[in-house]
Amino acid sequence: MRRALPLQLLAAACALPLVLSACGSDPEPTSDSSSASPSNSATPSVSNSESDPGSSSSGALPTVDGDFGQPPKVDVPDEEPPSELVVKTLSKGSGAKVESDQTVFVDYLGARWDDGQTFDASFDSEPLNFVTGSGGIIPGFEQGLVGQTVGSRVLLVIPPDLAYGDQPPGDPIQPGDSLVFVVDILGAYSATDSAKGSPTPIEDDSYPFVPILPKKPEIAVPPGNAPPNLVAIPVITGDGPKVKSGDTVVVQYVGVLWRNGQEFDSSWGRGVFVTEIGAGNVIKGWDQGLVGKTVGSRVLLVVPSKLGYGDQGSGKIKPGDDLVFAIDILGAY
Repeated sequence: MRRALPLQLLAAACALPLVLSACGSDPEPTSDSSSASPSNSATPSVSNSESDPGSSSSGALPTVDGDFGQPPKVDVPDEEPPSELVVKTLSKGSGAKVESDQTVFVDYLGARWDDGQTFDASFDSEPLNFVTGSGGIIPGFEQGLVGQTVGSRVLLVIPPDLAYGDQPPGDPIQPGDSLVFVVDILGAYSATDSAKGSPTPIEDDSYPFVPILPKKPEIAVPPGNAPPNLVAIPVITGDGPKVKSGDTVVVQYVGVLWRNGQEFDSSWGRGVFVTEIGAGNVIKGWDQGLVGKTVGSRVLLVVPSKLGYGDQGSGKIKPGDDLVFAIDILGAY
Protein backbone atom coordinates (compact mmCIF):
# COMPACT_ATOMS: atom_id res chain seq x y z
CA MET A 1 0.00 0.00 0.00
CA ARG A 2 1.29 3.44 -0.87
CA ARG A 3 1.72 5.33 2.38
CA ALA A 4 -0.03 8.59 3.12
CA LEU A 5 2.38 11.32 4.19
CA PRO A 6 0.96 13.16 7.19
CA LEU A 7 3.38 16.02 6.77
CA GLN A 8 2.51 16.56 3.13
CA LEU A 9 5.97 16.46 1.61
CA LEU A 10 4.09 16.17 -1.67
CA ALA A 11 2.30 19.18 -3.06
CA ALA A 12 0.22 17.21 -5.53
CA ALA A 13 -0.62 13.62 -6.40
CA CYS A 14 0.96 12.03 -9.48
CA ALA A 15 -0.94 12.10 -12.74
CA LEU A 16 -2.60 8.74 -13.39
CA PRO A 17 -3.88 7.50 -16.75
CA LEU A 18 -7.56 6.76 -16.17
CA VAL A 19 -7.62 4.05 -18.79
CA LEU A 20 -6.02 1.72 -16.24
CA SER A 21 -8.39 2.56 -13.43
CA ALA A 22 -11.20 0.24 -12.46
CA CYS A 23 -13.79 2.89 -13.33
CA GLY A 24 -14.93 3.60 -16.88
CA SER A 25 -13.59 7.09 -17.50
CA ASP A 26 -12.17 8.66 -20.62
CA PRO A 27 -8.62 7.31 -21.11
CA GLU A 28 -6.69 10.54 -20.74
CA PRO A 29 -4.19 11.57 -18.06
CA THR A 30 -5.54 13.47 -15.12
CA SER A 31 -4.18 14.88 -11.88
CA ASP A 32 -5.56 14.89 -8.37
CA SER A 33 -4.28 17.73 -6.22
CA SER A 34 -3.93 17.43 -2.46
CA SER A 35 -3.60 20.30 -0.04
CA ALA A 36 -0.16 21.36 1.10
CA SER A 37 1.72 24.32 2.51
CA PRO A 38 2.08 27.08 -0.12
CA SER A 39 5.81 27.17 0.60
CA ASN A 40 6.18 23.68 -0.92
CA SER A 41 6.35 25.20 -4.38
CA ALA A 42 8.70 28.06 -3.53
CA THR A 43 12.06 28.00 -5.30
CA PRO A 44 14.41 30.47 -3.64
CA SER A 45 17.87 30.80 -5.11
CA VAL A 46 20.09 29.02 -2.60
CA SER A 47 23.29 27.23 -3.46
CA ASN A 48 23.71 23.60 -2.48
CA SER A 49 26.77 23.02 -0.32
CA GLU A 50 28.65 19.77 -0.07
CA SER A 51 29.80 19.38 3.52
CA ASP A 52 33.05 17.94 4.82
CA PRO A 53 32.74 14.79 6.98
CA GLY A 54 31.67 16.58 10.16
CA SER A 55 30.68 20.17 9.56
CA SER A 56 29.34 22.80 7.22
CA SER A 57 30.59 26.33 6.72
CA SER A 58 28.17 27.30 9.51
CA GLY A 59 29.24 24.71 12.09
CA ALA A 60 28.71 21.11 13.17
CA LEU A 61 26.31 18.78 11.41
CA PRO A 62 24.06 16.03 12.80
CA THR A 63 25.67 12.63 13.28
CA VAL A 64 24.01 9.60 11.74
CA ASP A 65 24.37 5.95 12.76
CA GLY A 66 23.11 3.04 10.67
CA ASP A 67 23.62 1.47 7.26
CA PHE A 68 21.72 1.98 4.03
CA GLY A 69 18.32 0.31 4.22
CA GLN A 70 18.15 0.38 8.01
CA PRO A 71 16.36 3.01 10.12
CA PRO A 72 19.01 5.62 11.04
CA LYS A 73 19.70 7.15 14.43
CA VAL A 74 20.22 10.91 14.18
CA ASP A 75 21.85 13.18 16.78
CA VAL A 76 21.44 16.91 16.12
CA PRO A 77 24.09 19.25 17.62
CA ASP A 78 23.07 21.88 20.16
CA GLU A 79 23.90 24.93 18.05
CA GLU A 80 22.45 27.14 15.36
CA PRO A 81 21.55 25.38 12.08
CA PRO A 82 23.27 26.22 8.78
CA SER A 83 21.67 29.06 6.85
CA GLU A 84 21.99 27.27 3.48
CA LEU A 85 21.11 23.84 2.20
CA VAL A 86 23.71 21.28 3.28
CA VAL A 87 24.11 17.96 1.45
CA LYS A 88 26.38 15.24 2.80
CA THR A 89 26.76 11.84 1.12
CA LEU A 90 26.98 9.37 4.00
CA SER A 91 27.49 6.35 1.73
CA LYS A 92 27.72 6.47 -2.05
CA GLY A 93 25.69 4.08 -4.16
CA SER A 94 26.82 2.55 -7.44
CA GLY A 95 23.65 3.34 -9.38
CA ALA A 96 22.93 6.07 -11.91
CA LYS A 97 22.66 9.72 -10.93
CA VAL A 98 19.28 11.18 -10.07
CA GLU A 99 18.22 13.66 -12.76
CA SER A 100 15.34 16.05 -13.37
CA ASP A 101 12.06 14.62 -14.68
CA GLN A 102 12.59 11.23 -13.07
CA THR A 103 10.33 9.25 -10.77
CA VAL A 104 12.41 8.68 -7.64
CA PHE A 105 11.79 6.23 -4.79
CA VAL A 106 13.33 6.91 -1.39
CA ASP A 107 13.18 5.86 2.24
CA TYR A 108 13.72 8.72 4.65
CA LEU A 109 13.68 9.96 8.21
CA GLY A 110 12.90 13.60 9.00
CA ALA A 111 13.70 15.45 12.22
CA ARG A 112 13.55 19.02 13.52
CA TRP A 113 16.91 20.71 14.00
CA ASP A 114 15.63 22.57 17.06
CA ASP A 115 15.15 19.53 19.30
CA GLY A 116 16.07 16.52 17.13
CA GLN A 117 12.49 15.21 17.27
CA THR A 118 11.62 12.78 14.48
CA PHE A 119 8.46 13.93 12.73
CA ASP A 120 8.17 11.31 9.99
CA ALA A 121 9.89 8.21 8.60
CA SER A 122 9.18 5.66 5.89
CA PHE A 123 11.55 2.84 6.84
CA ASP A 124 8.88 0.78 8.59
CA SER A 125 6.14 1.46 6.04
CA GLU A 126 6.37 2.24 2.31
CA PRO A 127 8.89 4.30 0.32
CA LEU A 128 8.05 7.79 -0.87
CA ASN A 129 7.98 8.40 -4.63
CA PHE A 130 7.97 11.77 -6.38
CA VAL A 131 8.89 13.30 -9.73
CA THR A 132 11.94 15.54 -9.76
CA GLY A 133 11.37 18.93 -11.32
CA SER A 134 7.59 18.80 -10.84
CA GLY A 135 7.42 21.13 -7.83
CA GLY A 136 5.62 18.39 -5.93
CA ILE A 137 7.97 18.25 -2.96
CA ILE A 138 9.73 20.75 -0.72
CA PRO A 139 12.54 22.41 -2.71
CA GLY A 140 15.44 21.48 -0.42
CA PHE A 141 14.57 17.80 -0.52
CA GLU A 142 14.62 17.71 -4.31
CA GLN A 143 17.65 19.99 -4.74
CA GLY A 144 19.67 17.87 -2.35
CA LEU A 145 18.98 14.59 -4.14
CA VAL A 146 19.43 15.57 -7.80
CA GLY A 147 22.97 14.55 -8.76
CA GLN A 148 23.23 11.88 -6.06
CA THR A 149 23.45 8.22 -7.14
CA VAL A 150 20.94 5.45 -6.61
CA GLY A 151 21.96 3.34 -3.62
CA SER A 152 23.30 6.35 -1.67
CA ARG A 153 22.43 7.43 1.86
CA VAL A 154 22.33 11.22 2.02
CA LEU A 155 22.09 13.69 4.90
CA LEU A 156 20.14 16.88 4.13
CA VAL A 157 19.94 19.94 6.36
CA ILE A 158 17.22 22.14 4.89
CA PRO A 159 16.77 25.78 5.96
CA PRO A 160 13.20 27.05 6.37
CA ASP A 161 13.13 28.94 3.06
CA LEU A 162 13.68 25.63 1.26
CA ALA A 163 11.27 23.73 3.54
CA TYR A 164 8.00 25.05 4.98
CA GLY A 165 9.04 28.58 5.95
CA ASP A 166 6.43 30.22 8.17
CA GLN A 167 3.60 27.95 7.05
CA PRO A 168 4.37 24.44 8.36
CA PRO A 169 1.95 21.56 7.72
CA GLY A 170 1.35 21.02 11.45
CA ASP A 171 2.88 19.78 14.69
CA PRO A 172 5.61 19.10 15.47
CA ILE A 173 7.07 21.26 12.68
CA GLN A 174 7.01 24.90 13.74
CA PRO A 175 7.23 28.12 11.70
CA GLY A 176 10.84 28.84 10.73
CA ASP A 177 12.06 25.29 11.43
CA SER A 178 15.20 23.94 9.82
CA LEU A 179 14.77 20.26 8.98
CA VAL A 180 17.13 17.30 8.95
CA PHE A 181 16.58 14.34 6.62
CA VAL A 182 18.44 11.08 6.17
CA VAL A 183 17.47 9.72 2.74
CA ASP A 184 18.17 6.35 1.12
CA ILE A 185 17.79 6.58 -2.68
CA LEU A 186 16.17 3.31 -3.77
CA GLY A 187 15.50 3.93 -7.46
CA ALA A 188 15.19 6.57 -10.19
CA TYR A 189 13.22 6.02 -13.40
CA SER A 190 13.10 8.00 -16.65
CA ALA A 191 10.46 8.18 -19.37
CA THR A 192 12.70 6.19 -21.75
CA ASP A 193 13.57 3.32 -19.38
CA SER A 194 12.72 -0.19 -20.58
CA ALA A 195 12.94 -3.84 -19.52
CA LYS A 196 16.47 -5.19 -19.11
CA GLY A 197 16.06 -8.95 -18.76
CA SER A 198 16.77 -11.94 -21.01
CA PRO A 199 14.77 -12.39 -24.25
CA THR A 200 12.17 -15.16 -24.04
CA PRO A 201 10.21 -14.72 -27.28
CA ILE A 202 6.81 -16.34 -27.71
CA GLU A 203 6.66 -18.87 -30.55
CA ASP A 204 2.85 -19.24 -30.70
CA ASP A 205 1.50 -17.23 -33.67
CA SER A 206 -1.97 -17.11 -32.14
CA TYR A 207 -0.71 -14.62 -29.58
CA PRO A 208 0.13 -10.97 -30.35
CA PHE A 209 3.73 -10.27 -31.30
CA VAL A 210 5.67 -8.01 -28.92
CA PRO A 211 9.25 -7.05 -29.93
CA ILE A 212 12.11 -7.16 -27.44
CA LEU A 213 14.04 -4.04 -28.52
CA PRO A 214 14.72 -1.54 -25.70
CA LYS A 215 12.17 1.02 -26.86
CA LYS A 216 8.41 1.44 -27.10
CA PRO A 217 7.13 -1.88 -28.50
CA GLU A 218 4.87 -1.99 -31.55
CA ILE A 219 2.30 -4.71 -30.86
CA ALA A 220 1.06 -6.82 -33.79
CA VAL A 221 -2.33 -8.45 -33.13
CA PRO A 222 -3.07 -11.69 -35.07
CA PRO A 223 -6.34 -12.31 -36.90
CA GLY A 224 -9.13 -14.18 -35.16
CA ASN A 225 -10.68 -13.97 -31.74
CA ALA A 226 -8.82 -13.17 -28.54
CA PRO A 227 -8.20 -15.95 -26.01
CA PRO A 228 -11.16 -16.26 -23.60
CA ASN A 229 -8.92 -16.17 -20.52
CA LEU A 230 -6.18 -13.87 -19.26
CA VAL A 231 -2.77 -14.33 -20.91
CA ALA A 232 0.34 -13.07 -19.09
CA ILE A 233 3.61 -14.20 -20.68
CA PRO A 234 7.07 -12.54 -20.47
CA VAL A 235 8.80 -11.84 -23.78
CA ILE A 236 11.74 -10.52 -21.75
CA THR A 237 12.33 -12.15 -18.38
CA GLY A 238 13.97 -10.02 -15.70
CA ASP A 239 16.11 -11.28 -12.85
CA GLY A 240 14.65 -8.97 -10.22
CA PRO A 241 12.24 -9.83 -7.41
CA LYS A 242 8.76 -11.15 -8.13
CA VAL A 243 5.86 -8.72 -7.96
CA LYS A 244 3.59 -9.43 -5.00
CA SER A 245 0.02 -8.32 -4.42
CA GLY A 246 0.24 -5.04 -2.53
CA ASP A 247 3.50 -3.98 -4.18
CA THR A 248 3.85 -0.53 -5.70
CA VAL A 249 5.18 -1.12 -9.22
CA VAL A 250 6.94 1.16 -11.69
CA VAL A 251 6.12 0.29 -15.30
CA GLN A 252 6.21 1.39 -18.90
CA TYR A 253 3.26 0.18 -20.94
CA VAL A 254 1.44 0.41 -24.24
CA GLY A 255 -2.12 -0.83 -24.76
CA VAL A 256 -3.92 -1.70 -28.02
CA LEU A 257 -7.36 -3.03 -28.93
CA TRP A 258 -7.51 -6.66 -30.01
CA ARG A 259 -10.19 -5.97 -32.67
CA ASN A 260 -8.08 -3.57 -34.76
CA GLY A 261 -4.64 -3.20 -33.13
CA GLN A 262 -5.29 0.50 -32.47
CA GLU A 263 -3.30 2.02 -29.60
CA PHE A 264 -5.49 3.52 -26.90
CA ASP A 265 -2.93 4.44 -24.24
CA SER A 266 0.80 4.48 -23.54
CA SER A 267 3.18 5.70 -20.86
CA TRP A 268 6.13 5.97 -23.28
CA GLY A 269 7.27 9.58 -23.60
CA ARG A 270 4.86 10.66 -20.87
CA GLY A 271 6.71 9.22 -17.90
CA VAL A 272 6.67 5.92 -16.06
CA PHE A 273 3.43 4.78 -14.43
CA VAL A 274 3.34 4.01 -10.71
CA THR A 275 0.50 2.04 -9.12
CA GLU A 276 -0.26 -0.47 -6.39
CA ILE A 277 -0.99 -3.97 -7.67
CA GLY A 278 -3.76 -6.03 -6.13
CA ALA A 279 -5.59 -3.05 -4.62
CA GLY A 280 -8.22 -2.45 -7.28
CA ASN A 281 -6.49 0.69 -8.53
CA VAL A 282 -6.14 -0.75 -12.02
CA ILE A 283 -8.19 -3.15 -14.15
CA LYS A 284 -8.41 -6.74 -12.90
CA GLY A 285 -6.27 -8.05 -15.76
CA TRP A 286 -3.35 -6.00 -14.45
CA ASP A 287 -3.93 -6.95 -10.81
CA GLN A 288 -3.98 -10.62 -11.73
CA GLY A 289 -1.48 -10.72 -14.58
CA LEU A 290 1.48 -8.89 -13.05
CA VAL A 291 1.63 -10.76 -9.74
CA GLY A 292 4.48 -13.28 -9.86
CA LYS A 293 6.28 -11.61 -12.77
CA THR A 294 9.83 -10.42 -12.12
CA VAL A 295 11.26 -6.92 -12.17
CA GLY A 296 13.09 -6.34 -15.46
CA SER A 297 10.48 -8.24 -17.49
CA ARG A 298 8.46 -7.17 -20.50
CA VAL A 299 5.11 -8.91 -20.23
CA LEU A 300 2.52 -9.60 -22.93
CA LEU A 301 -0.86 -9.20 -21.27
CA VAL A 302 -4.04 -10.17 -23.16
CA VAL A 303 -6.99 -9.02 -21.09
CA PRO A 304 -10.46 -10.35 -21.87
CA SER A 305 -13.24 -7.82 -21.60
CA LYS A 306 -14.50 -9.29 -18.32
CA LEU A 307 -11.14 -8.40 -16.70
CA GLY A 308 -10.95 -5.01 -18.44
CA TYR A 309 -13.89 -2.65 -18.93
CA GLY A 310 -16.61 -5.20 -19.65
CA ASP A 311 -19.86 -3.78 -20.98
CA GLN A 312 -18.97 -0.25 -19.88
CA GLY A 313 -16.04 0.63 -22.11
CA SER A 314 -13.88 3.73 -21.74
CA GLY A 315 -12.98 6.28 -24.42
CA LYS A 316 -11.62 4.40 -27.45
CA ILE A 317 -12.37 1.13 -25.66
CA LYS A 318 -15.83 -0.05 -26.71
CA PRO A 319 -18.07 -2.26 -24.55
CA GLY A 320 -16.85 -5.84 -24.84
CA ASP A 321 -13.37 -4.94 -26.13
CA ASP A 322 -10.50 -7.29 -25.38
CA LEU A 323 -7.23 -5.51 -24.67
CA VAL A 324 -3.54 -6.21 -25.33
CA PHE A 325 -0.69 -4.69 -23.30
CA ALA A 326 3.09 -4.80 -23.41
CA ILE A 327 4.25 -3.93 -19.89
CA ASP A 328 7.86 -3.34 -18.83
CA ILE A 329 8.23 -3.87 -15.07
CA LEU A 330 10.98 -1.48 -13.99
CA GLY A 331 10.64 -1.68 -10.20
CA ALA A 332 8.53 -3.04 -7.34
CA TYR A 333 8.41 -1.75 -3.75
